[in-house]
Amino acid sequence: MRTNRHQYFLDLAFRCAHQGTCLRRNFGAIIVDEYHTIVSTGYTGAPRKQRDCTEIGRCWRKDHQIPSGSNYERCRSVHAEMNALLQAGKLARGCTLYLAGFDVETEELTRIWPCFLCSKMIVNSGIRKVIMRTGEETFQEMDPIALYQMRSTEALGEEGS
Repeated sequence: MRTNRHQYFLDLAFRCAHQGTCLRRNFGAIIVDEYHTIVSTGYTGAPRKQRDCTEIGRCWRKDHQIPSGSNYERCRSVHAEMNALLQAGKLARGCTLYLAGFDVETEELTRIWPCFLCSKMIVNSGIRKVIMRTGEETFQEMDPIALYQMRSTEALGEEGS
C-alpha cells in the first residue's frame, strides 16, 4: 500500500537515523523542497574523518551521566538537523525538514524536538516547517519560529524573543 508523502519522508528520515553513530539516541533528517524533491539528508554522527562513539566503544556524556538536552559541547556528534542543513546550504530556504529518531538501547521511537542550537539554525536557514515523527504512523508539524520560541523558553527560562 502506498503511504502519504509525509509518511514516506519520515520513513526515510527514520532509515537515515539508523546510520547514526551515537550510543544514546540517533536521528535522521531529510530536507525536502516545494516540489517534494530531497535536497539533503543528515544523521547523528561525528564530524568528517573523526572517530565516533561506536568506533571508540563508549559515550563520554553517558559515562558522566550528562542529562539529555544539556552540555552538547561535550558530545562528539553533530546533530542530524545540523548535518542536513550544512549539506543543503542555501537550498534549504523554503523547504520542509522531516525528523525521526530512536533510543539506541530500547530501540523505541524518540519524540524529542530539535534542541535549542538546532532550532536557531533551522530558523536562520529559512526552513518553512519541521515535521517530527511522533508514532509509527503519526507526526506533528511545527513552525520553525514556534519551535525556536519553545526551545528558547526551556533553555533561557524566558519567553522567546
